[in-house]
Amino acid sequence: MELTPRDIQILKLVGTFTQLSSLHLSELLFSDRSHSVPNTVMRRLVRLGYLARVGRRAHGDKGGTSAYVYQLGRYGRALLEVESRPSVVVSDHALMIADTYLELRRAEKAGVLVVKRWEVELPVPPVRADLFTVLDFPAQQRTASYFLEIDLGTERPVRIVEKIAGYWRAAESSQEEYFPYVVFVVKQEGRKAEMGRIIRKLPAPQQEMVKVVHIRELIPQLLQI
Repeated sequence: MELTPRDIQILKLVGTFTQLSSLHLSELLFSDRSHSVPNTVMRRLVRLGYLARVGRRAHGDKGGTSAYVYQLGRYGRALLEVESRPSVVVSDHALMIADTYLELRRAEKAGVLVVKRWEVELPVPPVRADLFTVLDFPAQQRTASYFLEIDLGTERPVRIVEKIAGYWRAAESSQEEYFPYVVFVVKQEGRKAEMGRIIRKLPAPQQEMVKVVHIRELIPQLLQI
């Protein structure tokens, strides 16, 4: 069976993030269709070997499950020439990167901003940005870029300090007039407070380069940075 242009879009998007939930795919690529259409398309791509189900995404702090999570299947990896091995577990990190990207697209749809450029896992030697984006803010008549670091609250303070130091080395060697802010995106208020304490111990220039935001506050905070 020949793949449709939307099928190719699905495969490329899943390949970019490595894993996406059915909710991500439905909102990003099927907003013009009924809820039954994306499920039918995903089932077909799984049946044909282009997508594979990893499992279901845990839902909320009280447990439970929600949407299916997909990654590239055997033929999807071959089509896109992806050599990485498939995962046997759901990647909360990959899904939160997708959550963050989805927040940007929702804001774009609402007319708050325009996503001019975005890239997942962008090398910023000696580190790698989870999500890089360049945004236009029409009401403010400005353009800004950000390195978005997705934080699940699992990394130790020493690792956070090392990562920020890596970004600082990248900033020092950059030839650009402006170096993007490094924005840590978190899901827990407690983690936000903990990150704040870690960052306040850093040298002043590094503190100025870094922001920490709760994912629910992402768009309002970006408007102020």
